[in-house]
Amino acid sequence: MSENQRALLQRFVLRARIVQDHSLADDIDQLRKMSREQINAVLTKDLRTGETGVELKPVELIPTEQLESAAARVRPVFLKRDKVHYDQVLDAVATALKGHQGSSSLLGDVKELRKRFRQADPDYPHGQPQEAWEGGTLTNKQLSGAWLYGHLLHEDQVRRSYSGGMYPEEMFLAAMRTVCSEMLAVIETLHLIEKLQVRGWLDLPETIFTEEVTVKATSWVQPGKISLYVADPSVPLPDSLDIDLEAAGWRNAVDEFLPGGEPEGLTDSG
Repeated sequence: MSENQRALLQRFVLRARIVQDHSLADDIDQLRKMSREQINAVLTKDLRTGETGVELKPVELIPTEQLESAAARVRPVFLKRDKVHYDQVLDAVATALKGHQGSSSLLGDVKELRKRFRQADPDYPHGQPQEAWEGGTLTNKQLSGAWLYGHLLHEDQVRRSYSGGMYPEEMFLAAMRTVCSEMLAVIETLHLIEKLQVRGWLDLPETIFTEEVTVKATSWVQPGKISLYVADPSVPLPDSLDIDLEAAGWRNAVDEFLPGGEPEGLTDSG
């Protein structure tokens, strides 16, 4: 594996961990369920008349903001210009497997993952549409692309044309399945890379698997001891904190607001 491929895998691991940290990935079974085509229907029959019917049941939709944030996190893996495209990532993984005993089944995993990425990719295999929709049958990929790139993430007017006459909920449902499928492919590729790292086949920096990639805290304060100084409005801001601040007209805020010194237990960290 080349150094460029190793650097590519490092970037992908960090991106994939961001995807894995999304709230939609908290329940993988539910994520899989949302990635599949679902038709909830009840078949009915009137025993007196023999008349039959079909009643569609609602399919649960996730909040738009949740889908939008998930799509934003997974999007770089489907853009070649962002240099973490899934084809390049899987090529690097396949290269890393060469020459290792027992790698044949893992190469099969790579092939299956590539298939799943392409099934989820709205632009595969025909690429981004260049012409406005002129009517006719639409695929789920076209519906998904119309919502994601024509309404949610971008203002692609060609994509938007594919939404003519469609229920927004119908397009949103297609987009939801697409994004969930994309997330699953990314997360499972990350797990394969983790497996190879444990086996010593990749030799990637361990920190990329452990360092924080998303902010989960609900509050934060800067660590360490600080000092607070005040000055009259006419005193200019210092160009550097290495100067003698008191000589430049700045006064320690503790002395300024607590005349007579610090009470016991109080420090100048406030």
